[in-house]
Amino acid sequence: MKFLKFKFIYTAFIMLTLAFVSCEEDVATGSSLKDYVGMEPSKYVGIPQNGTVTVDSKVYATNVSDVDRTFALVVDPTSTHNASYYTVPATVTIPAGEKVGVFQVEIIGTNLGSGKTLKVGLEQLPGVNQAVTGYTAVLPPGSALGAYPDVTVVRTNQIVYTIEETCDFNKVILSITFDNYPEETAWELRDSAMDLVASGGFNAAGDAITGYAALGFADRSTFTTNFCLPGGQYTFAIYDDYGDGMYTSASVSGNYSVKLGDTVLASGSGDFGFFQETTFTLP
Repeated sequence: MKFLKFKFIYTAFIMLTLAFVSCEEDVATGSSLKDYVGMEPSKYVGIPQNGTVTVDSKVYATNVSDVDRTFALVVDPTSTHNASYYTVPATVTIPAGEKVGVFQVEIIGTNLGSGKTLKVGLEQLPGVNQAVTGYTAVLPPGSALGAYPDVTVVRTNQIVYTIEETCDFNKVILSITFDNYPEETAWELRDSAMDLVASGGFNAAGDAITGYAALGFADRSTFTTNFCLPGGQYTFAIYDDYGDGMYTSASVSGNYSVKLGDTVLASGSGDFGFFQETTFTLP
């Protein structure tokens, strides 16, 4: 009898211990979730040329809090849209008692070319778990990762805005890859009446070539832009101020193309002299 009684007490003790450990694990898990936040999925943004749109964007938390939670917003430097053409607030707040915080991003559809991106994330804070796509180590200020091999790694994510110009007509894309002299290149697009539709690489008066080096384009870099054009006849002309086209050497030669989807409307490369023009018709 004594043995059975002892066995019963021992079994009860083990069950109570397991229950206590299980309860501790639940509390720890619940506690860590209070600081788990993430951003909503990526967004496609269509904008009329030079138009402006305001995009509502959201940050989520897994649990509510009895105080406001404010996070700094950070623009990823790998974003390709020009910083002059968007506005991102400094912070986003998840109000007390809520799981969602909303912020607004204003985007202008200027110089979109064949499309741009804007990447917005949350500033990483020690002790705050953020949702997945990359990994960032939380380290004491001024320390190196090698000095803390067991450092906690937390997860971060971003909203990626894919920005494109909307077009109800023909979306035509111009791409120019320069030779070693982008300062010599300019271009014009004219309609059937030879009125100017668009141009680049000229001075304000349109009577002298200033090229693309002055606009920040390096040797052998690529410039792209797009046009929304109704049906009709157009003439594209490209100019070289030196008179040797887009030719530097046998191994270095620039090129250009004007495309409607996969259809090439105009193209050229190498030594075309002072200018080259092509007339094409859009449906």
